[in-house]
Amino acid sequence: YNHADYLAYAIEGVISQQCDFSFELVIGEDASSDETKKIALDYQRRYPAIIRVIHSTANVGAGANFQRIVSKARGEYVAFCDGDDYWCVTHKLAGEVELIRHNPDVGVVHTDWVRSHVEGGRWIVAWGKYVHRRVPRSLLEGDVFSTFHYPKILRSCTVLFRRSAVLECAASELGRKKYKFGDAVLAAYTASRWKVAYLPEVTAVYRESPNSALRSGKQARLDFLKSSLEFDTDARRFFADRPDYPRAYRWEVAVGLFLWSISARNAETAKFALADICAHFGVIGFIAAGWHTLVMRRPSLRRQQRYVSGTSTHETSVG
Repeated sequence: YNHADYLAYAIEGVISQQCDFSFELVIGEDASSDETKKIALDYQRRYPAIIRVIHSTANVGAGANFQRIVSKARGEYVAFCDGDDYWCVTHKLAGEVELIRHNPDVGVVHTDWVRSHVEGGRWIVAWGKYVHRRVPRSLLEGDVFSTFHYPKILRSCTVLFRRSAVLECAASELGRKKYKFGDAVLAAYTASRWKVAYLPEVTAVYRESPNSALRSGKQARLDFLKSSLEFDTDARRFFADRPDYPRAYRWEVAVGLFLWSISARNAETAKFALADICAHFGVIGFIAAGWHTLVMRRPSLRRQQRYVSGTSTHETSVG
């Protein structure tokens, strides 16, 4: 929605993929008020064998838009890339499919990635600061259900899922709920049933867009965190048979909600967050969950070089 300034980058990153198999690009255009639809349809005319644009006259919202493009996907595997992000290597799909194809117990493959931010009217890509440079391998592959919420892994622009896993999640109780996000839901569901494989290479650029769900003002952040609490409540029930469900997830969300409500000077939400913390954590439980979060994140403070990456930054004009 309203990704006219970025969409061409995302599309070019997909159509440039070099594979020994066929692939399609399904674009969900959600009645944007800018030139997003025009750009998408123009690319569809240029690449009719690859691109299909799904659109409507009225905005259906992020969740419904996601569901309709997934329902239209025809491939054995499904990869995602939000309209403001883009793939930066031409062998991303080939590498991920190679991994998942030969590992039947793997439901999702992901890779390393880099951030891009606006500075002085230009997008700056920190190529040398690849996100996983300090993340231990144990958090990146295998059974990662207990840490599915770790924000540095399973980034949407890097993942490739079995389509069967995506459809199962969409049909589940969690998949049918309307949260203000979908990536964590899919990550939790898939990680609870499949192993995760990892391709140790930067393949995608994640833009820290000023109008994203987490960067549209403090109230948007508060709404996002409240939705995360709702998801955790549902997930605890849904995964009741899994003793390794990350109880610290709620600790991170509730504490974050409290701190952001203080920053937003929202006393009502601050009280709500404190009440939630008291309802779900005793003193010992609160300390234990906080310690678990610290232990999980502590290794990322130590540099772990695994492959060579450039140290220069790359600049592009906004738009």
